[in-house]
Amino acid sequence: MRHTRVTKHRVYVLNHERASDLADFSIACSKYDKLTEFSGQALDAQGKVVRKLKKGDLKRTDLSANFADDYYTLSLDYVPPAYPVTIEFNWVEEANNGCFGFPPFAPVVAYNTQVDHASYVLIAPAEMACRYMCRNTTAQVAQSTLDDGRIHYEAHFDNLPAIESEPYDPPAREVVPMIQWAPSHFEFHGVPGDMSSWNAFGAWCQQLRNGRQELSPEFKAQLHAMTDACATDRDKVEAIYQYLAQTTRYVSIQLGIGGWQPFAASEVCRTGFGDCKGLSNYLCAMLHEVGVPANYVVIYHGRPRLYTDFPSNQFNHAIAQVPLPGDTLWLECTAAAHVPLGHVHDGIAGNDALLCDDHGGHLVKLPNYSPEQNVSCSVAHIALQPDGSANLDINMHYERRQYEDMMPLTVKTEQQRRDAMLERINVNGAVIGSFAFSEHKEPYTTPYIDVNMKVNSRKLANTTGSRMFVPVGFFHKVTVPRALQSRVQPIDIDYGYLDVDTVVVTLPEGYEIEALPQPINEVTPLGEVYQTFEQGDGFVTVVTRHLMRNGRYPSNDYETLRHLKTTTKKAYDQRIVLKRKSN
Repeated sequence: MRHTRVTKHRVYVLNHERASDLADFSIACSKYDKLTEFSGQALDAQGKVVRKLKKGDLKRTDLSANFADDYYTLSLDYVPPAYPVTIEFNWVEEANNGCFGFPPFAPVVAYNTQVDHASYVLIAPAEMACRYMCRNTTAQVAQSTLDDGRIHYEAHFDNLPAIESEPYDPPAREVVPMIQWAPSHFEFHGVPGDMSSWNAFGAWCQQLRNGRQELSPEFKAQLHAMTDACATDRDKVEAIYQYLAQTTRYVSIQLGIGGWQPFAASEVCRTGFGDCKGLSNYLCAMLHEVGVPANYVVIYHGRPRLYTDFPSNQFNHAIAQVPLPGDTLWLECTAAAHVPLGHVHDGIAGNDALLCDDHGGHLVKLPNYSPEQNVSCSVAHIALQPDGSANLDINMHYERRQYEDMMPLTVKTEQQRRDAMLERINVNGAVIGSFAFSEHKEPYTTPYIDVNMKVNSRKLANTTGSRMFVPVGFFHKVTVPRALQSRVQPIDIDYGYLDVDTVVVTLPEGYEIEALPQPINEVTPLGEVYQTFEQGDGFVTVVTRHLMRNGRYPSNDYETLRHLKTTTKKAYDQRIVLKRKSN
């Protein structure tokens, strides 16, 4: 099956401006995928047509984030004059590059969206062996055979209530009613394939690499010159990964089947650039040449879970895997110059993926980091003055995911880094004096970023009469999620972390401690917060430890989450009370 035709009719009733993006229309086209028909209209609350929409209203742009692709975009940005408004779109898409998959039947496009009626009809050749899977719904699919032998599938949704958005709710795609569709047998840009199983689909991905891993004799000799003296396979991987980082750059190339088939390794070697597929294939080819096993892996960047029970196209990225004894490496080839060797970065850490080798496809799961590994440690020594001003000596240390949060600063100027850190610390009237920023990312070690700075605050503490109120939380801001009458969705915490803060306050001359806050020790299944105050001779040491555990929790844990966040906010808002000594 090389030709497909998709006819769509969509009507939205938008009740307020927050839904205004549903009044826009956008579609990606190429020389293989074309918008052949389009019409639409906007109606006011009385049903009067206020705007007719036609194909000529669509704006074309060939701008793309990719270096090279076949695509252009047709779009319409419509701003309704008033609400409520009804927006209707009718269009037809036609493609002649084969059929790699079918659109899902998922009319609930987001949280807080109600669906009155939706229908879906799919007509496919019998030899495609179309499959479907229903999720979050009891809807049935009606199936019949047409006179010409094609198979007719039909499904309906009626009166689907809006799913209310809640804090920390799962991605909408995991909770909305949906029917997914996929062919068992397909053809894409003239290359036939089978996705009836993950093994078969992985074999198709591997087939696309056939003949594309060859390297020139001269370059093979260069690789051996780089690695033959290496003592271990880990050393060989390090040498070749560093070579990849130094000699290539990432560009996205999505031309025809190039959206799935990698450029030949020899071509990437010659030009010095490639997309995720080309660079991963190139790295695998180099490693194979020097005797290190390496595998090609397809994955969805930014989406941890695959529908593992439904083999289909669920991927948007490629990486490489090196199965060393006792130490499997997952290598991000598009950012070899930035992602430390051995570090599995956010976006792919913990994700399901499909490993492709000569035996077909195999589902795998990438390792993830524990909350205790995604750590930030901050230490502040505060020399407090009698007028409430202070000099602060601050050291901040970030590892793993928190290191990644800070990585954008590695390419900034010092002034931009200073400005970013001023926004990050909660210090009244702060002025940064000396400043040092350093990144550490040695291969096979935990990457981290250190920030050391001296800060002057004109008014760190508030004074009232003979008393001074000294804050102790400078490094984190906590928002307490809103109260809900009843929680429906499970709680989704996708990022686990540990923050450990130590604050040492040297008392100003003439002052003594009047009151210290009570210690905090709150432990829940979702996380913990711990805070202590230790009084010394002329100083107070405050240690605050906040652990947040990633995971999917039942809805009835919501009040526990709110209590944890409330307690954590209280910890960061605590103040030491000092009193002027009597003469």
